[in-house]
Amino acid sequence: MNESTPSHNAPDFRIIERPEPIVRADAVAHVVFARRDTDTMARFLEDFGFRPLEHPEGVPRYLRGYGTLPFCVEVIPSSEDRFIGFALVAKNAGDLEALARYDSLPVEACDGPGGGMRVRLTDPDGRRVDLIHGFSPVPTLATRDELIPVNTPFSAHRVNVTVRTPVEPAPVFRIGHVVLQSPNFDVTADWYMRRFGFIPTDVQGTEGGRPALGFFRLDRGTEPADHHSLAILAGPSATMLHVSTETLDIEAVGQGQQFLRARGWTHFWGIGRHRLGSQVFDYWKDPVGDEWEHYSDGDLMTAEYPTGYHPLTRGGLWTWGDDLPESMRPPEEVPEHAPPEVKALIQALLVPPRPWLR
Repeated sequence: MNESTPSHNAPDFRIIERPEPIVRADAVAHVVFARRDTDTMARFLEDFGFRPLEHPEGVPRYLRGYGTLPFCVEVIPSSEDRFIGFALVAKNAGDLEALARYDSLPVEACDGPGGGMRVRLTDPDGRRVDLIHGFSPVPTLATRDELIPVNTPFSAHRVNVTVRTPVEPAPVFRIGHVVLQSPNFDVTADWYMRRFGFIPTDVQGTEGGRPALGFFRLDRGTEPADHHSLAILAGPSATMLHVSTETLDIEAVGQGQQFLRARGWTHFWGIGRHRLGSQVFDYWKDPVGDEWEHYSDGDLMTAEYPTGYHPLTRGGLWTWGDDLPESMRPPEEVPEHAPPEVKALIQALLVPPRPWLR
């Protein structure tokens, strides 16, 4: 067993042990939702920055990003609204065979755009998780691809040139990460680490050093990986907390916010900058209330980066910006019959984050 290295700031934390992985996934491919009203959901996703693919009536809708993945979101017509799951990309076909042998599952053809093969699993909380390989990439879509030069007190990079970007959807390049809540943090974290090689980048814990929120990155060896492609929060029920998407820069985040406001969608939290991961973020609610995040400028780590352990506090979730929205905060009174770990989580998140915020 390999163990993560605790940071100097949390010597009493219970260390997350990393099992030897069956495979090491390489990227997040797409997310899947069931929706009663697929038209309204598709309209939100287009305004959010995805591009729709043509589809016949009554079948799943697919939307792509500006990168090379054949699609980023699948929306399935249903009698209920729910998050179904997500897919990860395998590095090679042998990884599919290895995972299929480990869980006694078939390798089968993918049924979405791009083709390819998959192994379909169900995580400990009942979510679908596919590992896919062999799909056909698509050409990138044209968009602004250069950062806007920035003037500072020490250097003038933009002279006789203004910044007047249009109010338009933030171009979404890919799914960056998925955040899940689980009533069985240890079991769920071990399941994802063992099957897909996830590495804990930063872990926040409650009093006594019990892990409560883990940010996990993909193991890409010496190649950089996002600070996290998966986050897991310990909580009373299994749910999806948000889907995060990468856009170009803070200018795209800002103009994307303006466009979504103009279209009448529900803003949730931001703009701000996260502490763990460093992303500039902006959160929105889709038509049924699920959270979607635009982000830019996130941290990248190679496999040797050590795991950090930190006390869980509300203020530790972001560096600048507004406090958490009311609906993301726990109740002011800890439920009497809540499990000890839930009580500890609520108490940690009730601590005021900044003296100047209520």
